[in-house]
Amino acid sequence: MKTRICFVLLAVVLAAARVSPARTLFGQNYTALYYSYFDYGDGDKSYLDDGNGGSVLVNINHESDKDIQLGVDYVYSEGVRNLQDVEISTLCFRADMVHTFSESEKVKPYFNIGLRVLDMDVTGPATEKDDTDVGLGLGIGIEFELTPNLMAKISANHDNVGDDADYFTAMLGCWITDDLMGTIGIGRETDADSTYIQAGAVFAF
Repeated sequence: MKTRICFVLLAVVLAAARVSPARTLFGQNYTALYYSYFDYGDGDKSYLDDGNGGSVLVNINHESDKDIQLGVDYVYSEGVRNLQDVEISTLCFRADMVHTFSESEKVKPYFNIGLRVLDMDVTGPATEKDDTDVGLGLGIGIEFELTPNLMAKISANHDNVGDDADYFTAMLGCWITDDLMGTIGIGRETDADSTYIQAGAVFAF
């Protein structure tokens, strides 16, 4: 139901928008802010209630086919396990090089590789534990123009920091002005059997 509501709201925004022709995010300088809502399903973290998180990402176009990305992600979740309250918070720093394979202005397949630093704080009994880990992240994806003011992005990522994790995300973005994009997306973390919904804003500069 929440997913349907989000896409209906996005459709309303798209219908009202009057902007110049769309462009993909790759190859631009921008700052992105995201809010994430997590449903932990029936996996190892099913004892947790829904989680909430936020992300900040800065993208710098280093060369025509390469971007540098720096980001911080924070997620907080709580629940009950063994009749005791559990709180888990994670803070992850990431730094990536992103390289595209195409010179097309409308279709941008890419891969990314970079550093991950994850700090986890746990209160109460849980399958997780307090820890700070350093690892690598790898990913592939594609950005493409759908309509003159709408773009889409599909990505798959693997992180080996802490427990290995695989993420699959699909995102829609609408240019509200030449420098402001609204986004909405849905994703899946397969190892934890969790689903997440993201909403955000991108500011090009």
